[in-house]
Amino acid sequence: MAIQPGVGYTFNASSQGTNLTIERPWAPWAAYPTPEPEEPCFPFKVKNVKEVTEGESSIVTFEICPGTVNNLMPQVYNTISEEFEYLDDLTAGYKLVLEFDSTSSSIVYLRSGPDPTTNAFPQAAPSGGADDPYPRIYSTGTALDTDTDALAYLAIAKVNALGDGVYSVDQYVTGSLWADRIKLGTQTAQYYYARI
Repeated sequence: MAIQPGVGYTFNASSQGTNLTIERPWAPWAAYPTPEPEEPCFPFKVKNVKEVTEGESSIVTFEICPGTVNNLMPQVYNTISEEFEYLDDLTAGYKLVLEFDSTSSSIVYLRSGPDPTTNAFPQAAPSGGADDPYPRIYSTGTALDTDTDALAYLAIAKVNALGDGVYSVDQYVTGSLWADRIKLGTQTAQYYYARI
């Protein structure tokens, strides 16, 4: 029998039998280039941070993987549509912009609050307006605001500008969350979070 070694296998024949080996070494497959691996996603992961030039100015954009808070999908401001959209409804080409401070860092955070009528936390449906307590994701170049009875702030990630268009991400939240609000008497409400 005249079987010769080929791409991806070797063949040996002797008086003790034949052997077809499909382990290394073999020639690499040249006809099928390996695609770039897609960056894995987990809830609230901040990824694909990059600088984008628009006209004469540049902005830094990011993507964030969908996650939930008490089974509610947060909203985020899409600068393309110029409105708040649910994380899982964002379509290709959406743009989320980071705000940076003088130390070249930006905090991506979740802001939520209780329903002003029922005190259910977090508010279960968006009501509109700047102080809407429905869970929303923002970024800031300054320190997070302090929690109040009306709004809670949770840092999801910190993005650091390292120079020359390079950014690092310190990820603080790595899963969907269950949140609770406890208000006792006249004390400021306390907020607690657990990863689910």
